[in-house]
Amino acid sequence: MQNKKLIITLGILVIVVGVAAFIGGRLLNQKAGPLSLFGMPGKGGRVSVSVQITPAEELPKTQPEVTGLYVERKDNSIVVASVSMKAGGGGVVVSIGGGDSGPSTSGGPSSDGPKVEVVVTKETTIYLETTQPPSAPPSSGETQVLQQTVAKGSLNDLTSQSFVTVWGRKSGDRIIADVLLISNPVFFKKP
Repeated sequence: MQNKKLIITLGILVIVVGVAAFIGGRLLNQKAGPLSLFGMPGKGGRVSVSVQITPAEELPKTQPEVTGLYVERKDNSIVVASVSMKAGGGGVVVSIGGGDSGPSTSGGPSSDGPKVEVVVTKETTIYLETTQPPSAPPSSGETQVLQQTVAKGSLNDLTSQSFVTVWGRKSGDRIIADVLLISNPVFFKKP
């Protein structure tokens, strides 16, 4: 009986210490202010903004073969961790905050899909997304329409944070790319 009480007491103590360490780590890494530990509005609060992007004229009008996060490059082929764009996924990844920790993908598409090899040939057209965020921040709840812009790019534009969209044809378990779009995350800093 006494061992059971001891085990329960130690279990509760471990949980309390774990929660305290989690909250302390978030505060030390400036991921949360004291009043917004679990998403409750504090200083600055949360803002909901909807952005509708009109695709660039240079891009194909068909569905891409694969969309996902860039994983690695091997000469003229890249590996992409595919994401599902079905059931409401498929937003633009934007990080609001310090900008040093990389993009936040919470609530957006997940990269838990299979890894796909994409072969880039001499005929592949590579674009780099150059869409600029609006000069004036939209109001909360407002839908803003942006025209997507692209420029000629190269595989050298890929970073560890790149999001890749590929149009092409399947060849076995690979995709031969006709058009490849590289999107690098946009960071906004808090004022």
